[in-house]
Amino acid sequence: MNAQQGQPYSLITLSGDRDAVLGYYLSHGFDQARVEVHQSKADGNDTVMNVSLDVTEGEQVFVNKVLISGAMKTRPVVVQRQVELKPDQPLDQTALLETQRNLYNLALFSEVNTAVQNPDGHATRKNVLVQLKEAKRWDVTYGFGFEAQTGTPQTNCNAQLSLNPNTDCRQEGKAGVSPRVSFDVTRINWRGRDQSLSMHVTYGLLEQIATATFSLPHFRNKRNLDAAVSGGYSNVRNISTYASKQLQGSMKLTQRVNRADTLIYDFTYRRVSVDQASLQISANLIPLLSQPVKVGGPGITLLHDTRQPSPLDATKGIFLSAQNFFSNHVFGSDVDFNRTDITNSTYYAFGKKSRYVFARSTRFGFIATLGSNPQLDGNTACSSKLVTDPSCIAVPLPERLYAGGATSHRGFPINGAGPRDLTTGFPVGGNGVFVNSFEMRMPGPVLPLVNDNLQIVLFHDMGNAFINVSDIWKSFGRFHQPNEQTCKVFTGVTTGTCDFNYFSHAIGTGARYKTPVGPLRVDFSYNLNPPYYPVVNDYSLPYPQVKGFAGRASHFNFFFSIGQTF
Repeated sequence: MNAQQGQPYSLITLSGDRDAVLGYYLSHGFDQARVEVHQSKADGNDTVMNVSLDVTEGEQVFVNKVLISGAMKTRPVVVQRQVELKPDQPLDQTALLETQRNLYNLALFSEVNTAVQNPDGHATRKNVLVQLKEAKRWDVTYGFGFEAQTGTPQTNCNAQLSLNPNTDCRQEGKAGVSPRVSFDVTRINWRGRDQSLSMHVTYGLLEQIATATFSLPHFRNKRNLDAAVSGGYSNVRNISTYASKQLQGSMKLTQRVNRADTLIYDFTYRRVSVDQASLQISANLIPLLSQPVKVGGPGITLLHDTRQPSPLDATKGIFLSAQNFFSNHVFGSDVDFNRTDITNSTYYAFGKKSRYVFARSTRFGFIATLGSNPQLDGNTACSSKLVTDPSCIAVPLPERLYAGGATSHRGFPINGAGPRDLTTGFPVGGNGVFVNSFEMRMPGPVLPLVNDNLQIVLFHDMGNAFINVSDIWKSFGRFHQPNEQTCKVFTGVTTGTCDFNYFSHAIGTGARYKTPVGPLRVDFSYNLNPPYYPVVNDYSLPYPQVKGFAGRASHFNFFFSIGQTF
C-alpha cells in the first residue's frame, strides 16, 4: 500500500493501491475478487479524507488439470516446461498470461491461446486449456542487395600487376557497385524440440559465404542462455590488397544478463589463407604471407544496448561492444596473439519533436602479439624491419585491425586506412586502430513523394590504423603526415620509406531516406589530409637506385548502402 496516514490525498495513488490488491487476489486464485474504494470527509475537518478498501474475495479456485492440444510435432516436455500453472496450485491469472508469452517466445507456434474452462462456474477446481497451432517447420528466404562506393576493391588485379603503369589497378580501389544475393533455409522444431538448423549462402562480387548453424535456445532449460554450433566457408575481398579464404568452426554461448546487457562466450577455430594471385605486397613476401595459417582460441563479447527506437535508426541511448579474442598454440593455433576491439556509441535527440540527433561513435582496438608470425620465420627480408615495415607485422594479414569504409572512417575506401606496403602502396592493416565519428542528423525538407522521410547529415571522422598500439597516443595531435617527404625518396633504398602515424580527418555530408527495412544512406566525404605512400615499380637500374613514384590517397569518397553509419 502506497497510501499512508498523513500523506496528501491522491486519486492516482488510491487507484494504484486498488490494482495492487486486486492483482494479489487474482494471482492467488480468487478469480471473482472485487475491490472497491470508499472515501469520505473526516468529521469536523474538511481537509482530511477517510479512505477504505472493501474486498470481496469470493471462492478460491485451484488448478485441476492443464490440458494441452495442438502440439502435433513438438514434444510434450518442451511445452510443459513453459507452463507456469501446475495442478493443485491456486489459479494464477498472471501465470496464465506468462504461459502464453513463454510459448510464443519458443518461436515454434504461430498461435497460442490460453483459457480457463467454465470461467463463470462456481467449481473450486477448474481445468486450464492451452491450445496451440504449430508454425511451419521449413522457412526459405532470399534477397538481393548492393553497395556503391568510390573504393570498391578490384577483382581483376593479379599480384604485382598494379605496379605496371599501363594497368588500371589502383591502391584505392575503383568506383563501382558490389551486388550480392542471399539465400537462407531454416528448419525449426528439430526432432520435436525448440532447436533449429539453418543454412545461409551469400554470393556477390566481393564475397562468397556459406554457413550452417545449429541453434539450441534455452540451453540446459535456462531461459537466459542460448547455445549455437556453426561452421562454414568464406571467400571475401573486403580490401584492395588481397582476397582471403576462411574455413571456420565455432561454438557460442549467449547469456542475456538483463534487458540491456548480453555476454557472448565462444570458441573459434579457423584456417585462414590469402589468395596468392591477389596479394599486392612486396614480391619476396607474397609466397610467405599467402601461406595458410590455423587460428584458434576462446573469445568473449560484452554488449550493452539501450538504443531506441531501433538499432537501425537510433535517436537516443547507448551502445557498447567490447570483444576479446585470444589465439594460442595451446588451442591448436599457429600464431599467438590477443585482439581487443571496443566500440562505444551515444545518441542524443533534441529540438522540436526531438527531430535533431547528435550521434557519436568511438572505436579503439589493439593486438598484443605473443610470438612471431610463423609465415615469416626465417625470412631475412623482415628480420630487421618488424617495426618499420607494415607488411612484416607478426600477425597474419586477415587477422589484423583495419579501418575505413562506409561504417568506419569515411575518408578512406573500405579498410583503406593506416599502414601500407612500402613497395606497392597497398594497405596492410596494423596492430592498433582508433576511429571517432560525429554526426549531426537533421530533418530534411518536405518534398513531393518522399514527404518528411528525408534526413540530412553532417559528419566528421578522424583516426587511423597503426603498426603499433603505442603509435595511437602520439598521433592524437598530428594533423599532417610526419616526414611525408620521405615517401617520395627512391635513391639509396630497395623499398620506400614512409610514416603513417597521424590522425586523418574527413568531413562530409549525406542523406538518409527512411524505409521499412531501414534508412537508405548516401554519404560524400572529403579527406582533409590523406596520406602519401611509396610505389616502387622498376628495379631495372643497378642498386641502390630504383624507380618509383609517390602515390596519395583520394580526397573524395562516396558511399551508398542501407542503415545508419552506426
